Amino acid sequence: MFLDLNGYEWEPDPPQVDDAETAMLAVAAGDVDEAWLASWLRERTRQIGQPHSG
Repeated sequence: MFLDLNGYEWEPDPPQVDDAETAMLAVAAGDVDEAWLASWLRERTRQIGQPHSG
């Protein structure tokens, strides 16, 4: 929902579940910082309406 509200979508859709789960657990535990999360999201999302990268 966060991505959709901000005009983005997963690329690929859906994301790798294990990868996403590991990332969210790291965020919840405070093991990563905001810059890491922003980079992680940029690598796995695209703006809605943009061509697919694959």
